[in-house]
Amino acid sequence: MKTIRNLVILLLIISSIELIFIINKPVNKFKELGYNEEEIKIINKLNNKDLLLNYNYDENIIKIINNPNFKESNLEKYILFNKYNFGIDDNIYVVNNNYYDSSIKYTNEIINLMKEKYYIHNNLFRYLNYNKDNLSNTEIIKNVNCNLDFSFYTKTIDSDISKGYSILVNKYYKLSKDYVPNNLVQIESKYGVSYQLESKVYEQFKLMYDDAFKVGLTLYINSPYRSYSTQEVLYNNYVRRDGIVSADSYSARPGHSEHQTGLAFDVTSKTTNFSTFAFSKEYNWLQENAYKYGFILRYPKGKEYITGYQYESWHYRYVGYEIAQKIKTLDLTFEEYYAYYLK
Repeated sequence: MKTIRNLVILLLIISSIELIFIINKPVNKFKELGYNEEEIKIINKLNNKDLLLNYNYDENIIKIINNPNFKESNLEKYILFNKYNFGIDDNIYVVNNNYYDSSIKYTNEIINLMKEKYYIHNNLFRYLNYNKDNLSNTEIIKNVNCNLDFSFYTKTIDSDISKGYSILVNKYYKLSKDYVPNNLVQIESKYGVSYQLESKVYEQFKLMYDDAFKVGLTLYINSPYRSYSTQEVLYNNYVRRDGIVSADSYSARPGHSEHQTGLAFDVTSKTTNFSTFAFSKEYNWLQENAYKYGFILRYPKGKEYITGYQYESWHYRYVGYEIAQKIKTLDLTFEEYYAYYLK
């Protein structure tokens, strides 16, 4: 009986020793890699700590783990990116924003581009190829996001009509010949020429008209919805008269006109025309108030190189209140807003 008891005790001692060995085995391996006791304590807090056993010791990994923005799910990417020897904050920034890609050879130029506010990762190689005329990173980002690394009317694609009031139609995005917006309504003579406009846009314009009228101003719609065929006739006439280069600066090619969406119109007052509208009280009032009704000045001064059109003080486009407010606050073109927030 005593022999059996001693045997049981011996087995328990052996089992305890084996258990202690198993528990301490990873710790010993971390020590073998060069981690000290404090670093091992930090590592032991990780759920996936054994991943570190696949890599050589690096004190930066401990710094990354201690960073307040550390995400354990990104641990291996932090380790892999660490070979580029950028700072800890750069490592965290690139990986946490899903900008790490093993096929990219990272440089300071690339990291600085990635830190730009409106950086779009899918455009990285376009940014790198576009660096012309010693532009700042901010301008490179802006221009490429707006497709300016391509000539106008090249690389064109179909407009995403599912975006509704946020649809983009310009020299890169086009509508089909048979596209006709839903809910077109007739404009009453009080508000403008006897053509059509999308119903919600028309209702918002009438609200804007009424509020302007209360302060002694009169708005008047001159050119609302145009069909593809109407735009084709207009554009071809302009080309015959002024040549294609000049025509392209102020008129859209068929399929590329916002007027075909039913969301845009040209507005003046009853006492002004297109050439004098920018000097009117109505224009000044619209500059301060149009966004409240969901409208933006579509082709502003100083942004011609982005929009592709000369400044038009009269061309307004409906995008909805929230977007119009943001565009006004951030001083963006719709091209920029679309690339940054919608595309």
